[in-house]
Amino acid sequence: MTIRKYRKALGLHLLPVISHAFAPTKTSIFQLLPRSSSSNIDGSGSFFSTTKLQETATSPASSEREYDVVVIGAGIGGLSCAALAAKYGLSTLCLEAHDTPGGCAHSFERYSSASKDIPFKFDSGPSLCSGLSSKSLNPLRQVMDAVGVADDITWHTYDGWVIHDYADGKSFRLTTGTGGEWENAIEQKAGGNARKAFEDFKRDMLAPRGLSEASGYIPPFALRGGPLAIGSLAKYTLKLLSIGSKGALLTGPFTKCMEKYGLTDDFNRKWFDYLAFALSGLDAAHTQAAPVAYMMKDLHGEGAVLDYPMGGMGSLIEALANGLIKNGGHLEVNSRVEKIILEDENEKAVCKGVVLHNGKIIHARKGVVSNAPLWNMAKILEDSIAGDALPVESSVSSSIREIRDQADNFEMTGTFMHLHLGIPSDGLNNLECHYSVLNMDDDIMAKQNLVIISIPTVFDSSLAPDGYHIVHAYTAASENFDEWEEYLDEGLDSGKVGGSPSSSTTQKYNRKKGYEELKEKRAEALWKAIEQFIPDVRERAQQEGAIKLVGTPLTHRRYNQRYKGTYGPAPPKGRDVWELKGALTPISNLLACGDACFPGIGLPGVAASGTIAANSLVGLRKQ
Repeated sequence: MTIRKYRKALGLHLLPVISHAFAPTKTSIFQLLPRSSSSNIDGSGSFFSTTKLQETATSPASSEREYDVVVIGAGIGGLSCAALAAKYGLSTLCLEAHDTPGGCAHSFERYSSASKDIPFKFDSGPSLCSGLSSKSLNPLRQVMDAVGVADDITWHTYDGWVIHDYADGKSFRLTTGTGGEWENAIEQKAGGNARKAFEDFKRDMLAPRGLSEASGYIPPFALRGGPLAIGSLAKYTLKLLSIGSKGALLTGPFTKCMEKYGLTDDFNRKWFDYLAFALSGLDAAHTQAAPVAYMMKDLHGEGAVLDYPMGGMGSLIEALANGLIKNGGHLEVNSRVEKIILEDENEKAVCKGVVLHNGKIIHARKGVVSNAPLWNMAKILEDSIAGDALPVESSVSSSIREIRDQADNFEMTGTFMHLHLGIPSDGLNNLECHYSVLNMDDDIMAKQNLVIISIPTVFDSSLAPDGYHIVHAYTAASENFDEWEEYLDEGLDSGKVGGSPSSSTTQKYNRKKGYEELKEKRAEALWKAIEQFIPDVRERAQQEGAIKLVGTPLTHRRYNQRYKGTYGPAPPKGRDVWELKGALTPISNLLACGDACFPGIGLPGVAASGTIAANSLVGLRKQ
């Protein structure tokens, strides 16, 4: 098997990353200090629960600094890359445009009259995880183990979630593990034939040396970009060879797996469309088989559980930030990269560092890693040479055009609506933490069909004042950004937000005529979904002390600095599944990580991409 084919075949556990953010209002620059720091701190505050923040009026005084590695963006991918680079002994700086690290996965706080001391702590995006509470093949867990922070998080483990189907008005529960509860639920929902079909399919997929096992053979710590890639895979030669013909199935759409093993019944095919969409924002016919195959093992293997971090998803971000800092790295927020420093050396474009929004220059001896989405990175690169008298065919210009072409040739998944609520919890007994609401008779990719709901106070009451629940509902990657683009000043998304997510200049859209009306109209699907489990949710949201926050695709775009608020890449026209680039770019010393890089969308996926980028910066011995 070629390296390219292997790269596509790699199975990684990719759970959903649903992106949205409502930022705190502070605009100072913060530098995170280790949790164990005993330094005197001026203007100290709290980063989620325990990490201390040192507030400064400006970034470090020097107008020019130098590090081995500069990482643009403190999302899961960027933090994973930065923490590992620091662990490898490289002087590392991670820069974040937002005033809070975490990217699509950060947490945020809001106060109400319910309590002046205890805030509502909301997850901005992902909250459904597995493979993190103990050592596993999950790349995010492997990063946390490697940088020494896996034990910083207390996990609540649980065994499933509830799905409500508008088609028949009934709910059923996905239960993890091997106890047969899920098979019982299938039989009750769709009959004995559907149960038998799933049992046979699961047996084939989870068989020893079967597709689910093969999808996890090679860990991302064995991968890197460049000429040393083959050397890093040497000890996995037998595993690579054993993948054999399974590689074609794992790199193709998941529907090919269903066809191979004869899964033809209506319910199961719709079910796997739902799971694939939750993973990738695409149906099973356009989702690569490897992550779905691995997820089957994660859901239906012996002892399988789901994980929720106590303290909210912010505690996971805190752990990764601590992993960076305890290994000697640095994290600076409110530090937006405006330009990337590029030079032509021997007819080759080379990256030398970055320029911040305040004009300060940071040099990178070994490389810059962009955790920005590909579309946004292309815009930063174009801005970096705007006004320069470069020859049309210079190496710098041609390399930037190549990256722009890559971005333009990518299709994109949809964007999101979000509803964050803090509501009185009296009388709300026996709630689950997670729900999905959809019409299984409709196309899973239909606009606003799938709504995902999380109520993490079911597990952790400290996330809200006493007597309250927090609720987060979102339409999963099914919103059309084009409907919202007219509210931007320029009338279209250029790929550049152009300011701090919290600044008034980046949120002018919410004062434009028609915006509020469209927002309330699009939020209706979210309210309706929550009402399937909390019938009086609207009344509760109007009570004293309650909170209601509606986020649109423009909110999502602004806080996450994501072009058109997209969930991530989709296959190009004419192809069933995506073919993602690796960590290396056409510009020397400029690398990339995140959901537009191999292996793609998801918490573990972007952690894997960050791992691959970090590995590519060091020699084989350090890797």
